Amino acid sequence: MNEHESIRKLLPLALAGALEFEELRRVEQHAQFCDDCRRESETWSRYAQALRQLPQPSVPAGLLERTHSRILQQNAAATSDHANAIVLGATAIFGWATSLMLWALVRGFTGGSVNILGLNLVSPLSWSLLSAVLTWITAAASAMALVRRREIRSTL
Repeated sequence: MNEHESIRKLLPLALAGALEFEELRRVEQHAQFCDDCRRESETWSRYAQALRQLPQPSVPAGLLERTHSRILQQNAAATSDHANAIVLGATAIFGWATSLMLWALVRGFTGGSVNILGLNLVSPLSWSLLSAVLTWITAAASAMALVRRREIRSTL
């Protein structure tokens, strides 16, 4: 792209006041010697004048207050979501720790063997699988409760 083409692209920005001082000076110097750019500059200037004469929209009453209120609501919801994530994480850690401690206690009290339907429930593999299934069920119930809570909160 040559100098003329780059200046020509800057003309609307120059008339809108969106250029740095050096760029504006460069555009003005070029327009002094280039008839095409000077004519285009005059055309853009007429557009800018016409736009300034158009009626300006008025800001609706209470817009600032409504916007501020909505931002505060969104921040409160984000804070609540963060708190929910922390609670769910802590609950998961507590659940795994409780399961591990309960496994050690049951294994100690029963001598390492609780057979139901031919399956030793206190073997590490059986206990882990049972704990995982119970944890998934609990997590699903918690997730459904949180979704329901969010739905209720959004309707208020």
